[in-house]
Amino acid sequence: MVVLAVAMVVVLAVSLLHATGARAALRTFNSVGVTANGQGYVPIGTDGAVYAYGSTAYHGNPTGFTGGIVGIAVTADGQGYVAISSAGQVYAYGTVAYRGNPTGFSGSIVGIAVTGDGQGYIAMSSYGQTYAYGTVVSRGNPSGFDYPMTGISVTADGQGYAAVSHTGQVYAYGTVAYRGNPSGFTGSIASISTTANGQGYIAVSTIGQTYAYGAVVSRGKPTGFTGSIVAVSTTADGQGYAVLSSTGQVYAYGTVAYWGNGDPGSNDTNALRNAVTTLANNEKNNPGHNVEQGNMSTSDDCNYYSTSLRAGNTGRCSNGWLSEDWCADFARWVWQQSGANVSGLGGGAITFKNRTGSNWHNDLTNVQVGDVIGWRFGTAATSDDHVSIVVAVTSTTLTVIEGNVGSYPSHVLQNTYARTVNNSGGISGYATLSL
Repeated sequence: MVVLAVAMVVVLAVSLLHATGARAALRTFNSVGVTANGQGYVPIGTDGAVYAYGSTAYHGNPTGFTGGIVGIAVTADGQGYVAISSAGQVYAYGTVAYRGNPTGFSGSIVGIAVTGDGQGYIAMSSYGQTYAYGTVVSRGNPSGFDYPMTGISVTADGQGYAAVSHTGQVYAYGTVAYRGNPSGFTGSIASISTTANGQGYIAVSTIGQTYAYGAVVSRGKPTGFTGSIVAVSTTADGQGYAVLSSTGQVYAYGTVAYWGNGDPGSNDTNALRNAVTTLANNEKNNPGHNVEQGNMSTSDDCNYYSTSLRAGNTGRCSNGWLSEDWCADFARWVWQQSGANVSGLGGGAITFKNRTGSNWHNDLTNVQVGDVIGWRFGTAATSDDHVSIVVAVTSTTLTVIEGNVGSYPSHVLQNTYARTVNNSGGISGYATLSL
């Protein structure tokens, strides 16, 4: 029997920011994962910003992907999660085992689902091609549907999965029991989520109509949201579920505890500059991040920021971190976490000058907090290139926070320098912060 939820839930608008330093550029959301008991959940933005709430442990954000992030799924206990881009790049965190990326698909990837223990996951393309990894058993692909497919969900043991098309056609495989298709909705079906044993599932439309089947208890539908509804995720037993809007609003029902919303961001550049400054200062005082750790030699450069960005060399760090010169990775990480535009930036300091649309300036006339200054870019060698984040400006000085400073083990430190340009031996100019 189709159950159309009609009760209303109060909009819970308190926004707690776990993944980034502060509110920054405008952000769009499209996926949420709920723990088995509903005591934690994790929404994700298309830019890869992860917001871990309650019992869900934060392990990092996807970076360096093509397209946008389209899906996230969390393990039963919240100790791991997996995200996927529209191009099929899989990012496994915590207790989720990385098994590979889907390739050769038509259209784009639309979602991913993970087993309860993180030992398997399944992804699906907009054309219904499914890619099963690890302990997920491949059961077949949807066919005969109205393009595109929009959502996929897997049972806790990987023995079954359910997929749905934008017109509400449900495809149940393995241990997922088929219970019916949503109908009579406005807009399109955005998402589906199945219980741990496959004996129930819930689908949601883009305007918030929820359709609960089998063991899933209908608890209500979201109202008063901004944007559209993009995702739903149920608890293991179907006694609760969370619904997510494209602007990050989370609606918690039944046994799902409400913890906060994803940050929709802002198009205010001043807010972005404040976010960069705040985060840089926080990192300066964060001993878990701000010093090289795990070096097996004094030249290994094992650091948190390159590791978080998945940049650098493996096998050189006793703690599993990645290794490379990291002043640029620190600056890029702070910009990215704050919501700044980091397209074209890489591990080389010179990328802050040479990337397309860098807004590089060969003087310091209009430098502001949040901008990144570059050092010694006028010389042929790149080994001594360096970048620093500006956190205070006077008429004669610049105060910066910079990574990979000092002799082994290098740190994140704050320093103050003369506000002058010396292209061969000092400051070469600056890159303007942008959304």
